[in-house]
This record gives sequence, structure tokens and C-alpha cells, in this order.
Amino acid sequence: MGMLLAVLGGFLAVVLGILGLIFWFGKFILLLQGTLPLVLILGGGIALFIGITEIKDTIKSKEEESKFDTFEEKPVQTVEETPTEEKKEKEEDTEKSDS
Repeated sequence: MGMLLAVLGGFLAVVLGILGLIFWFGKFILLLQGTLPLVLILGGGIALFIGITEIKDTIKSKEEESKFDTFEEKPVQTVEETPTEEKKEKEEDTEKSDS
């Protein structure tokens, strides 16, 4: 019974809304002309606020990220590049034999 009442109430509201729109169309347009600028101002203000906040957050996150980017990459020496005792001795031997 409750669902039937909800359907009938909804149907009655739609019919009355259509009739009211037909008979008071001029007043509806007048109301729309009065409220539309307010809705646009409020919606635009909210969008502007959200956009500015997003830009500030992006700038702040980049600043925080740059604090951690101070790591300088040093060249890595491989085993072949590091001088060993044997290489040092060979170099010394070649220098002695050259002179």
C-alpha cells in the first residue's frame, strides 16, 4: 500500500508541476532570471577556490620534493677500474724499465 501511495504522490507532483509551469511560465522565467546569476557566482567562486588550492598544493609538493633531490650521483668504480696492488707494481715496473 505504501509503494502505491508513493507512486500516486509522485505522479500528482509531476502533473501539478507541469500545470504550474504552463500557467506561471512568465513568473518561472522571472525566478530563473533572478536565481541563475547567483548560482553562477557561487559555482564560479567554488571552482576558483578549488583551482587556487590545487595550484598551491602542487607548488608545495614540488618544493618538498626538491628538498629530497639534493642527492648527487657519484661515478661508480667497477672492480676493473680500481687500482690493485698488482697493477700498481706493474705500473712501477714499466716506469722503471722505461727510464
